Amino acid sequence: MSTLLAHLNPALGALLSFLLGLVPLIALHEAGHMLIAKKVGVWVREFGIGLPPRITTLFHWNETAFTLNWIPLGGFARMEGEEEILADEQTKEKEARRRATLPPEEQARLAAEDEERRKHSLYAQPPAKRILIYLGGPMMNLLLGWLLAILLFASGTPVIDKGVVYVEMVSPGSPAEAVGLQAGDLILEAAGEPLESVEACIEVIHRHAGEPLPLEIQRGETTFVVTPTLRTEAPKGQGILGVAISEMPLASHIERMPLGQAIVTGSRYFGGLVVGLMMLPVNLVRGLFPASAARPISVINISRITYQSVQASVDVGALYPILSLLVMLNVSLGLFNLLPIPALDGGRILLTLVEMVSRKPLTPRQQERVHQVAMFFLLLFFLGTLVLDLLYPVNLPGAP
Repeated sequence: MSTLLAHLNPALGALLSFLLGLVPLIALHEAGHMLIAKKVGVWVREFGIGLPPRITTLFHWNETAFTLNWIPLGGFARMEGEEEILADEQTKEKEARRRATLPPEEQARLAAEDEERRKHSLYAQPPAKRILIYLGGPMMNLLLGWLLAILLFASGTPVIDKGVVYVEMVSPGSPAEAVGLQAGDLILEAAGEPLESVEACIEVIHRHAGEPLPLEIQRGETTFVVTPTLRTEAPKGQGILGVAISEMPLASHIERMPLGQAIVTGSRYFGGLVVGLMMLPVNLVRGLFPASAARPISVINISRITYQSVQASVDVGALYPILSLLVMLNVSLGLFNLLPIPALDGGRILLTLVEMVSRKPLTPRQQERVHQVAMFFLLLFFLGTLVLDLLYPVNLPGAP
């Protein structure tokens, strides 16, 4: 399948990458909610792959109908009681009048069924159980992200045998900008010393702090020398040269780790991603991270990135490009849903905590209305990112 995706038309490949790579992550998120709900005694009436309208019912698991739906944007787990909460009063009164005309034994049977459904409904559960259910989705994504991080290092990651240092970004007003360095420039030598790693470049730069430092630069097919005078101290978020640098491999090999080492390294990698994403707003405010790099993207660019990762995995014959992306997507999806915004799992947890400590909590009906309004604004936000991606596509690494 990966080979097929890699040779498709880019637009079709991106679409299939989304359907085969991202929709399952959202479906697994909903599966996390469903499994915890079933564990604590809540009935899950429907587990939908995609969003309604429904195409067909695939099968049943106890009380749960597994359905396939037309809109391929994830999935949902519909729990007992969620629809009844929002039912209008006229419908309820009409049903009450209908039941009043039934024989007493039929009324008693229906009342017993209603009581059984109520006991297994979402909002009949104590707050602590509901919080567990809301945590189920994000925790499923974070657990999957951790397991994939371990698999990433167990299946093999590239180890650079020989590389070249290149400029990722030039800070305004820096010594690098003063001599005309540009993003994409290759730094071949510093003070006559060949550079094959970021560590070697940083070591040479700091050894010449406050001094002129000759740099041999390659830009396209042209090679030239610039001599910036390095600072002794740098502004916050910058270095004494004023560039962000990275390493481009010229020769590398894939190195697989034993399972024990992969667990340790993968866990550290996973933890670093979690902390990095959680600190992103703080680092943006402090100016340690460029705001342009934190621009939200829609499913369009996520699909393009996924397709490019699949192509890269096929080209190098290894899983690490696509696994690295899937780890990032799972961590991002898990943390995003924990934000304390109504309609997201974090918002539901927040309202449930308020219910636990407040003497006048919102009723279940009021809570669902709050989530509906918030979802409307979230959909507007997602639509805005979609339009932004259509008008101003993100330039992907390696893309023309």
